Amino acid sequence: MDKTVLAVPDAYVTATVDVSPWAALKWRAILAHRSEVARVGPLPGLLACLPEAERNKIIHTEFFTRLSPAPAPGDPHRLIA
Repeated sequence: MDKTVLAVPDAYVTATVDVSPWAALKWRAILAHRSEVARVGPLPGLLACLPEAERNKIIHTEFFTRLSPAPAPGDPHRLIA
């Protein structure tokens, strides 16, 4: 869609969460922002233009980067005490 994506490199992601069980609720929440969905520029509008299968690939997973405390050396999922 020739849109710059605001994202971090994959190497910075410390947690990936499958939110599929909540995807329908998430989509309804996005659609509740009608003025954003009506415009093509904002993410809700871009998502609304996609075929359902493509949109689902995007909204079924959330990615997070832990900033503080940073992951312990050698274990990206362990918090530093």
